[in-house]
Amino acid sequence: MPKVYRTLFLGTDNFALTCLKALLERSNQPGARISSIEVVALPAKKRATRSPVAKYAAESKLPLHTWPPLASHIVDRFDTAAVVSFGALLPDCFLDLLPLPCVNVHPSLLPRWRGAAPLAHTIMAGDKMTGVSLLQVSKKKFDVGPILMQRQCPVPEDCDVVELSAMLAPIGSEMLVECLEDYEGYLNKSQPQPKGGTWANKIISDMAKVQWEMVTANDVIWRQRALCDRYVLMAGFDSVPLQLHGIGNLLEVVPDEADFIPAIVSRTPGTVFHRSDSNFLCVRCKEGWVTVEELFLVGNNCRKSAEDFAIDHLDDLDEDSDSASSSSSSSSSAASQAGGSSPPNQRAKQDDHPDVFRYVGTFHGCALRGGR
Repeated sequence: MPKVYRTLFLGTDNFALTCLKALLERSNQPGARISSIEVVALPAKKRATRSPVAKYAAESKLPLHTWPPLASHIVDRFDTAAVVSFGALLPDCFLDLLPLPCVNVHPSLLPRWRGAAPLAHTIMAGDKMTGVSLLQVSKKKFDVGPILMQRQCPVPEDCDVVELSAMLAPIGSEMLVECLEDYEGYLNKSQPQPKGGTWANKIISDMAKVQWEMVTANDVIWRQRALCDRYVLMAGFDSVPLQLHGIGNLLEVVPDEADFIPAIVSRTPGTVFHRSDSNFLCVRCKEGWVTVEELFLVGNNCRKSAEDFAIDHLDDLDEDSDSASSSSSSSSSAASQAGGSSPPNQRAKQDDHPDVFRYVGTFHGCALRGGR
């Protein structure tokens, strides 16, 4: 008679929930080799903050255990454990209690993007290919165990982290069911991971703060899509932190960048420019321009369209220009008498085309913590 694997499930998020539902569905079918599924969840500080897996287990009346610790008399009832987006390192004492190694579902093609946030880093790096890996859980380290199974798939164009998770979850759940239906067979065929690899560090709010001199336009777009479920991208303007909404790549908005942005406009990273015939700001990156349709001024707690923001700060520039006019004129006169001339500033360049484009100012890296 084929062996039946009594399975403990450890998971948290919606990706993990898809895998749990697939295991439960298979366990209820005739001839299934997956049985006795119970759930382990991380503790929640409040009932409202329970993870999707914990909520589903409670609503479905599944046996639900809180981590840590897990008593030996509970673990002794199981043959193995399936671990999906759990976020906690399993101690040796837990792993040693199970007759068979734990299996982990990881949404990347290991050894690329080991760690806490493989989906976000896949998007942030602009990867064209991704996939799902099933691996044996190792002691004392995350995501380094032997590979049991892998499937590769392309990353859809314009995909964000939520969409990528939803795309890979059914693939991972199908692989997990297939693996556990012949688990010892897959364990016997497992292969060590190749050397090297890249790490997908935990997502933190600082990643949303754009350093314009360090990123290309594509980098900004990818970062927005990678962080969209947690943070809004941030910039600083005159010490005010800004959230940037409706970000796009200028090359996808206008047919010819050179025709849209005159050559006299500065290409210094962070330069903010607005055309009177458009509904967005243009912000210069290390390479290329991004467009921004709306801004939220965190310190002032107000939202502005790109055009309103540009008009407000053009007024500021006009005031600065008036107050500095006498010193500017005397400097120009002195420079002329010396046989030279003052270097033209961005404001003067703008005045050559007053009805077409507006120099707004400069965005810089935001020094203040911000988010949704």
